[in-house]
Amino acid sequence: MVNKVRVNIAGTPYAIATTDSEKYILGLAKKLDEDITKLLDTNDNLSVTKAAVFCAMDYLDEYRKSTGSAENMRSQIQDYIADAARAKLAEDKALAENAVLRREAAALREQLAKERQRETRREERAARAAAETAQEQSAAPETPAADSAQADETN
Repeated sequence: MVNKVRVNIAGTPYAIATTDSEKYILGLAKKLDEDITKLLDTNDNLSVTKAAVFCAMDYLDEYRKSTGSAENMRSQIQDYIADAARAKLAEDKALAENAVLRREAAALREQLAKERQRETRREERAARAAAETAQEQSAAPETPAADSAQADETN
């Protein structure tokens, strides 16, 4: 809906047709009136037209600088988003690699446990074999000593 707002700028009345709110337009008009009045008060030989042109130049300068700043911010935000996406990919890759390494470590721990069990069984068999050999030697007659006694008699 188009609103017709009546304003007074630098002593001249204006009727402005706009879709913006009356409060917004009145605020713009007040700011422009203050800026033009300030220029006129500080420069006695300045016309209202020239003061309006200076205000327009000032506003255009602010607009372009703010637009440039906004573009710069958009560019920085896009860079940050790209950096965040790269970081997320790196994180996902690291998590996947971490999962692989965890599986490999678990497999190696399992393999080590099996090897330890085998080694324990080997040691147990070796201990049994040594015990059996010791038992056999203690149960057998001392034939080597008898054989050496016979060897002494023949000499």
